[in-house]
Amino acid sequence: MILIILLVTAGLLWILEGSLYRRFWKRGLRVTLSFCQNGVTEGETAALEETIVNAGFLPLPVLHIKFQMGRELVFRQMEHARITDQNYRSDVFSCMPWQQIRRRLEFTCTKRGYYPIRQAEAVSYDLFWGGHFTETLPVDTALYVYPRTIDPPRLALPLRVLTGAAAARQALQQDPFELASIREYQPGDPFRGINWKASARTGQLESNVFAPAASLQVSFLVDCGGSGGWEDHGLKEETLRLCASLAGALIGDGVPVSVRTNGQDCLTGQESVLQAGAGSGHDQAALELLSRIQYEGRKLRPMEELLAEESVPVPGGNRESRETAVYVLLSQDQSPGLAKAFAAFSMAEPGAVWIQPVRPERGFSGTSRFGWIRAGEAGRGKSAGEADRGKTVGGPGRGKIAEEPGRGRIAGGPESVENAGDPAGSAVPGCILRWEVPYDYS
Repeated sequence: MILIILLVTAGLLWILEGSLYRRFWKRGLRVTLSFCQNGVTEGETAALEETIVNAGFLPLPVLHIKFQMGRELVFRQMEHARITDQNYRSDVFSCMPWQQIRRRLEFTCTKRGYYPIRQAEAVSYDLFWGGHFTETLPVDTALYVYPRTIDPPRLALPLRVLTGAAAARQALQQDPFELASIREYQPGDPFRGINWKASARTGQLESNVFAPAASLQVSFLVDCGGSGGWEDHGLKEETLRLCASLAGALIGDGVPVSVRTNGQDCLTGQESVLQAGAGSGHDQAALELLSRIQYEGRKLRPMEELLAEESVPVPGGNRESRETAVYVLLSQDQSPGLAKAFAAFSMAEPGAVWIQPVRPERGFSGTSRFGWIRAGEAGRGKSAGEADRGKTVGGPGRGKIAEEPGRGRIAGGPESVENAGDPAGSAVPGCILRWEVPYDYS
């Protein structure tokens, strides 16, 4: 009889305990996942903090917290993680009533991108493991992984080309009310620019030199598409790294920068655009925009269409800012179609520069090389890289210009890329710079 009473009592307790857990197990349970940083650079280490709070009266002897994030974020300890299409993780806790548990998970960011975590799943059991309870909990955290920055010595030459071209365009727009200096008259100076008082004092003609009417501006056009066939994603990522590094250097010098790309913003699904600016936080906005760009498995507009749109003035737009803006096309596409479109674009936007990431020729064993060809040659049907193959700059820090008789000249401009910063080369219609990336680099 006593045995029967014990069995009945145990059964009632088992039923009561199961009913109690089914109803109250998640009361007071809070799960928080938060990245410890807002953004890091690819290749760096970041951390995710898990916080479990059990503010209820029931103990949770076994609590599984499951979530998923981008497979490019690789945990240092993979015991509870599994990588397939995503990085799936399941952590086990034992949480007593009125207890808080915190755990820090470190991982390596192997690729640029935007990585959100929107939900987590909590799985628990009752004391006798007779019940299985599941609850989906909302989470709101995200991590930006910025493009890797390029070493400053490698950027020295393209920065000189860009700032030189920008200064050349700026010099064309003068403020007639702000006199900068007076110099000796040169053939071609406008007659109305002669300073007659200074000419009478010196006994020879003197011309006024006026200050620029507008500030410099650089507009990046980033191509995330391809030329068909097999696509080199490493070159596309290098294109975004170039944009991030050049934009950061220019913004640091106070030069307004804008970015437009045919890649899609993963948050809006639209083409990514950043308006011109150089204020506080603009470099951060540029990095975040470049981090959100997606191109894999997406149908992107041809870059030729964006070039055609940019060459047409917008009604009511700022004409002055367009006339002092230098356009920089960043594209690994070597198709004759884009080369021809860029040649036409350069005629409408003098000073335009095309920086073209390419793979080195067979047998090359350096870290990076730089070269150039004339935009006019590309416009005659030669693919970029063929028209001027072999004229390159030495490795990082050497800064030597490999010249060839009759070549190495930016059409209509200075004698070589080294003196492209001289405003005297203001008639440069456009040039193509080849940025070579070894296969083991990206």
